[in-house]
Amino acid sequence: MVMDQFSENVEKVFSVFATVLMIGMALILGTNIVLRFLIHHSIHWSNEVSRYAYIYIVLLGTAVSYKTGGHAKIVFVHEAMSRKFKIIFNIIHYAVMLLLSFILIIPGIQHVINMWPVHAPVLTFFPVGIVYMSVPLSAGAILVFVILEIINIHK
Repeated sequence: MVMDQFSENVEKVFSVFATVLMIGMALILGTNIVLRFLIHHSIHWSNEVSRYAYIYIVLLGTAVSYKTGGHAKIVFVHEAMSRKFKIIFNIIHYAVMLLLSFILIIPGIQHVINMWPVHAPVLTFFPVGIVYMSVPLSAGAILVFVILEIINIHK
């Protein structure tokens, strides 16, 4: 199915991007620590870049975690439920996730648009809207993943 392939591609892109950001963040912060101790000078933009990278790592990682089933859940409680309660639980779960995704996507996009002209304090060329874009991106991916889960229930 096309949507399943799209979902797999989104997961791969998010995973690779988060990994690259994590490696970059570790290198920047590590270099900053070494410079601070060796020459008593730090990279003035390292904290800001690391903060923004961390936001993307967490939010994109949340979407990937949802797709792979790595989010926190109580499997033994779900398995102990009767079939009727599992169906009710799953309906509530999917409804909450769909609602939350829509709540994060629509105002998130509006916030990105509003914050695009605002620039970061240290990186004056960097639009803060790029950072805020992580919210609708991750929520959009979760929305796709939830819809695919609902579609694939009967397969």
